[in-house]
Amino acid sequence: MLLLFVAAALALQDAEVEEQPGPAEQQAQSEQTEDATGATPWQAQIYSGKPAWTREDMESGRDGWDLAHKCGGSLIAEGWVLTAAHCINAARIENGHRIRLGADYIDNDEGVTYRIDRMVRHADWNQKQHAYDVALVHFVADEETNDSKSGPVEGIPLYEGPPLGAGVAVYATGWGQLDETKGSGFEAELTSVDLQTVDCSTYEQYQNVPDYQLCASGRTPGDDADTCTGDSGGPLVLEGDVPKLVGIVNWGVGCYRPNSAGVYLRIDNANFRDWVARAMVSDPSVSELR
Repeated sequence: MLLLFVAAALALQDAEVEEQPGPAEQQAQSEQTEDATGATPWQAQIYSGKPAWTREDMESGRDGWDLAHKCGGSLIAEGWVLTAAHCINAARIENGHRIRLGADYIDNDEGVTYRIDRMVRHADWNQKQHAYDVALVHFVADEETNDSKSGPVEGIPLYEGPPLGAGVAVYATGWGQLDETKGSGFEAELTSVDLQTVDCSTYEQYQNVPDYQLCASGRTPGDDADTCTGDSGGPLVLEGDVPKLVGIVNWGVGCYRPNSAGVYLRIDNANFRDWVARAMVSDPSVSELR
């Protein structure tokens, strides 16, 4: 089950794929009954800085912060957040999407925010096939940037070892949904979920998952721990004295289902470390890179 951070943390990912939009200004505080963990100073939020609500959004009963949330991400270097390709596009940048760092709660003005000025997505990204779902977003300070209400902010190093096998303890963080119902709303408080890597081929729905992705599920039999819609792009972290980023929340068939798992893009010596390094030094005119 998901662990709710008292000083930061959690979880989910896009169930069948993505995030929801939305607004309404009345917040029903959800009861937080889960255990606390610690903060994740590399956790980033991608959200709409200049939302334009539809009639459906206005009638949804959801608050503005909830409707504005799009994805998670990981701060990996100054000015750079690593996320999923389906979390960002040219239209979102033009429409004023922003990065928030140093926040546990996203239903207030906690944290420090920055304008996204460009992106580098993998050139082979295919949304329908969930293929090569990785992107870097570059951000800059502007007139809205104010760090007076920010918590700790620190980049996370990328994992440098070989691809992880099954049975490795990892965890994910984010503000995603606590159930797979479409439009059920995101979590105001950052939460964390304990997972372990598993063999994708043991699940019928994941027989064709490529080697550059990995699967992760709960650590004990019957544990439906998972990520869900709204967690996409967020970090999958290898536990240790020095936490390392080993994955990016990508996709899954539903959320929290029995005998299932979530799918994550691998970050290791064989997968995408080189791509990340090349993307960060690419010419600012480059928006796609293979």
